[in-house]
Amino acid sequence: MKSEITHIGIKQSRQKGFRYKRLQHSGIFRGNDTRQKLIDCQGPFQEWTNASACNWIQARVKEQKEGRKVHIVCNCCDSREFAKGKSMNQVNNSSIVRVNRNCYGGELVQLISQLAKEESK
Repeated sequence: MKSEITHIGIKQSRQKGFRYKRLQHSGIFRGNDTRQKLIDCQGPFQEWTNASACNWIQARVKEQKEGRKVHIVCNCCDSREFAKGKSMNQVNNSSIVRVNRNCYGGELVQLISQLAKEESK
């Protein structure tokens, strides 16, 4: 089984066979707001001092190494499909779709993927 990790918005439906992991439960952010990282989760991952956030990231790395499929879900975007170049109408029939261009979801997906690759060497 090939691992896969993607970032999706809160209103996006998940794909079949994917685990659903919400960033608001990661310990990286203040409360339920996924737009601002805590001070102890900034900079290079090796310098993070927030144990629960580090454990959450390491659990996602382990899932990648085990070949699991995971959706990382943020609260600050309704959908990430628009960010991938699809039109608003393809994403949602609603007239307003929240897409936070400064969302940390993509950055965290890259971090998890990078750590999984490094640990697999």
